[in-house]
Amino acid sequence: MKAKPSLEQALCIVALLGVQDRKIPLHSRLVAERLGISTSYLKKIVQKLANADIVKTTAGRDGGIVLTRDPHAITLLDVFNAIEGASSFVKNSGLVKKVFDFDQKDAFMQTYGLKDLKDSQPVANVLAVFGNAEQRFRQQLATLSIGDVLPTSENQPLELDWTTWIVNQRPTN
Repeated sequence: MKAKPSLEQALCIVALLGVQDRKIPLHSRLVAERLGISTSYLKKIVQKLANADIVKTTAGRDGGIVLTRDPHAITLLDVFNAIEGASSFVKNSGLVKKVFDFDQKDAFMQTYGLKDLKDSQPVANVLAVFGNAEQRFRQQLATLSIGDVLPTSENQPLELDWTTWIVNQRPTN
């Protein structure tokens, strides 16, 4: 499995918003600037996060993006599913069964002169290994929330307005 680049960007967006004072929406243009991406690309990511009820946007001069819930209630799995989707990595198309299903085992053995044919670990079981690995992967992502990875100060979660920092970090000409 290869994750989309937008997964890392979505995690950064949610983390930025996790520190952002939730009474002050963070302007989309500033988020895009901080991430080094276009505002149109940011909108696509934000739309996926909004569809998953992780963020919401507010319109107007003082509008922007805010989290819909506490960062400790948003898991890495929530963000992963918002960007990558919740469908399985490996899909069983039936090809393995078609190729390796020995419904005519006796004829197969006779054709090749086999005395026995052991099929105790069918090739089809390999798909189950992928399924189990995916299940463990998703379980691991569900154990960590965005709030768990955010910076703190004096053992308290940071809550600030990123606007000042981002604007002040712009290069001067």
